[in-house]
Amino acid sequence: MHEVDIIERVIRNIAHEVRNPLTTVKGYAQLLSQKNEPALIVKSQHMIIEQSERIDTIFTQLYDAFTVIDDDRAECTFPEVLYTVVEESPYSEYITIERNAQFRISLYVNRFQQCLSSIINGFNWKYFSGASLHINALKDLHCIVNISFSGVVFDSIPEDIFYYPFQCKQFFSKGTELFKVYCIAQRSGWQFTFLKERNGFTLEIPM
Repeated sequence: MHEVDIIERVIRNIAHEVRNPLTTVKGYAQLLSQKNEPALIVKSQHMIIEQSERIDTIFTQLYDAFTVIDDDRAECTFPEVLYTVVEESPYSEYITIERNAQFRISLYVNRFQQCLSSIINGFNWKYFSGASLHINALKDLHCIVNISFSGVVFDSIPEDIFYYPFQCKQFFSKGTELFKVYCIAQRSGWQFTFLKERNGFTLEIPM
């Protein structure tokens, strides 16, 4: 896909997300200018503040997604590095890690753990109460981390633009979690892929 097309889709995606609260703000601002009823004034002020905060949250989430932490490469061991993230998650009971291989690798450990955390903790576990997550890591020419969900089907996520901001709000609480992982992967030289047929994702890390 051409860079111009990508930029256009990102802008359209963000504009769609911001337009709804802006429309609400405009509507209540017009009411304030037309009527002088105390109850309506209070309600309008409340709605304008609420929707303004919603817009602020949208841009805060985007800024956070674009922000990739500085990190130094360090040696770590698989699958132990996976357990570090999973054990700190409030949803650890729904996650299994396959211990099919043990190996050491040099990578941006903090960034990698941030990617895992975004996927694990960002997923809407409360809505998809029967879901579970399986993680395994394999060492070949690259380190390939497979992250597969069960009990939920990502049928509405387009394969070519899954990482766009707010594209996955149906499944992830903020909607920017996968976009954040994509940004981290791009800055770190990794490949982040959505595998629709496997209902999950892979992170491919050069050795």
